[in-house]
Amino acid sequence: MMNSRRICPADGSQYKDSAVGLVFMESAAGLAMEMSKVESAVRNQAEAKLNQLEHSKPAGTMTTSFKR
Repeated sequence: MMNSRRICPADGSQYKDSAVGLVFMESAAGLAMEMSKVESAVRNQAEAKLNQLEHSKPAGTMTTSFKR
């Protein structure tokens, strides 16, 4: 009988069953896609907030902060 052990490219670990490796890879790909969506959403929100702050300052003014 042939051994069906596979090496996962993500971390080099071996799997006895190729179905386990496939599920792992699908899960990793899905997680990467979700992380990409979240990163994009956070970046867009940060840019929108920055634009909002830049446009709300009166022209020619500087803001400084100091502690007494």
